[in-house]
Amino acid sequence: MAMFSGVVKQFSENDFPQPEILDPASVPSLRWGIVGAGDIADVFINTLQKHTQQRVVGIASKTPGKAAKLGSKFGIEKTYDSYEELCSQDEVDVIYIATLPNTHLADALIAINSGKHVLIEKPSTIRKADAELLYSSARKAGVFAMEAMWSRYLPQASIMRKMIEQGTLGRIDLIQADFGQDNRAIARLWLPEASITQDMGIYPLAFAEQILGLPTKITATGVLHSPHSEAMASAVLEYASGARAVITYTGYNHVPTQASISGSEGVLLVDAPFFTPTGLELHEAVFNGQGPHWKDRTGVVGHEGLCYQANYLASYVEQGLLESPLHTHHQTVEILGIGEEIRRQVGVSL
Repeated sequence: MAMFSGVVKQFSENDFPQPEILDPASVPSLRWGIVGAGDIADVFINTLQKHTQQRVVGIASKTPGKAAKLGSKFGIEKTYDSYEELCSQDEVDVIYIATLPNTHLADALIAINSGKHVLIEKPSTIRKADAELLYSSARKAGVFAMEAMWSRYLPQASIMRKMIEQGTLGRIDLIQADFGQDNRAIARLWLPEASITQDMGIYPLAFAEQILGLPTKITATGVLHSPHSEAMASAVLEYASGARAVITYTGYNHVPTQASISGSEGVLLVDAPFFTPTGLELHEAVFNGQGPHWKDRTGVVGHEGLCYQANYLASYVEQGLLESPLHTHHQTVEILGIGEEIRRQVGVSL
């Protein structure tokens, strides 16, 4: 086997740029309404109260009593059994859509048509065309709208962006990312209108897109759960630069949930689970290369990382923006389009 005989780039902790973290006190304290009162709404409200100065002023659920129960847990007095009623309140600035993905479009349009800014839990929608309608409607209404792709706003994400911009890794040739959990007991993931690709696979797909952009070719294979639902898939994404991204996700099995960026000068590994606040390890571009490790020491752990996107949203609203510069409407829509193409190749009846 031929061995690399060139000069190997050495790394130190100084090669990790400082992450950009918004001071919660530096952005407006918006008044939030929560549409949906399930688990993700619970997590979101908890981290807003713990790590931001954003205020939740109302919760709505179509299940009688559910909003009141969640409100009682967090000291939120105003709860509603109607999404329309919550969205009509003058005291609400922004709505967080925390319902099932197949209802995101309809639920978000209620908020948009009420003149409210929206943060839509990922995926924005299951279908690309629905996402296009959602974001075009928001833009026409003049309200800010963004998908809750919270991984884009984590401290480690800003470090990765800076390292790519600075050329620390050299030419990017390969990205690998996986996400899998045995979620067979979670009924909502296997509904005919649901999608493992768009719900779970969207994380590695979005990771690849933020580094390499949009692919020119997609080759995918997988296993069906039903004619309308995939159980797992693997995809190779090819890019105009010659780079590749290898993506795997599954709702049947637990996998490492890691990601890596391989360049001509170095390899950046993202600690598992890669889309939550974790850490980064920078390796030499040689077999079994080693190097320094950066660890997130903010004290924001796991899904508490949802707080960062809320602070960024408040900053963007203050600036008068209609979309996130870190995850634009176009990027959001096109990532869902990649997921649709993977589903088609796997054999899902769309």
